[in-house]
Amino acid sequence: MWQKRILGSLWIMTMLIIFIVTFVNNKPYFIMGGSTSVSPLMHTLMDGYPENHKDADFTYNSLGSDAAIIPVDKGMFGIGWLSKEYTTSNPNQISFVLSLDGMILVYNLPPSELGNDNPLNFNQEIVKKMYLTNGNVYWKDLFPQDPAHPNEGWVKPTSTLKVTTYTRENGSGTRDVFNEKVLGDKTAYYPQATTVNSSTQMFSMAPGGIGYSSYSDKKQLDSNPSFANVYMGNWEHTIPTLDNISHKRYGLARPFTGVINEKYKQINTLVKFLKFLFYPSDPNHHIVDAAFSEANYAQAAVPLDDHSGVNNKLDTWLKNFPEV
Repeated sequence: MWQKRILGSLWIMTMLIIFIVTFVNNKPYFIMGGSTSVSPLMHTLMDGYPENHKDADFTYNSLGSDAAIIPVDKGMFGIGWLSKEYTTSNPNQISFVLSLDGMILVYNLPPSELGNDNPLNFNQEIVKKMYLTNGNVYWKDLFPQDPAHPNEGWVKPTSTLKVTTYTRENGSGTRDVFNEKVLGDKTAYYPQATTVNSSTQMFSMAPGGIGYSSYSDKKQLDSNPSFANVYMGNWEHTIPTLDNISHKRYGLARPFTGVINEKYKQINTLVKFLKFLFYPSDPNHHIVDAAFSEANYAQAAVPLDDHSGVNNKLDTWLKNFPEV
């Protein structure tokens, strides 16, 4: 009940912001929102989109995946974004997948605790022990040296570091995917974990910490000297790379999903932006390709004609607007 009240307050606040901004500027705003994981990518695309500041000013509200859908239904969001799968039964909604992201497991271990520089290998059994065990868990007991896998990391038997778990907030699509894909339980409960609200806070974990984030945040992890002891682990002996995510070899891939309302009032603005995102023939589509590159957000683009059929409904709908 309290979650519905919070969402209700967010809708009211969003509508008030839209009204005030539109009244003061006498200009429509195209508002998107939802997942905090999608937010950095979408801000980059909005900033590069030439139509921004022409027909409308584009903005993004980072409210979490669970707050993406109702504002779409209410006509407040042009697109609601989720960092997980979404299946809708609303006849006025169309859901689609823009790209595939990878969830990464990250940990903070000083070099003095590690046997080598290779990444640790995680699997469901190990992570469940970390998050669901009542009592102390030690890194050295979970990652001893393994002669069968000499290219993977291990923790020295002299290490005294305890495992400290970190998680994202309730309503986060990243947390939902972590529960389902990593822990194998959508309703997993681990109150001892420290809750953080962003990748920056996650990467700021204390020594001995274990957490998770988006592969698209890897650039932030690599470039910040204060995260020098925070490493990205393997999952079931597979390294998270854009190529492995693209070809679905990495088991922790997840979609960046958009949801639209076919009856949205700024329909031309919505259609133009969607064509910018998906049509290779759009003169500005190179901006999207650049944003998805390994050097930027490391996203694996999902085309309209993807063989999975996940974007078929959007493809058919966009063809109704050949002149836009």
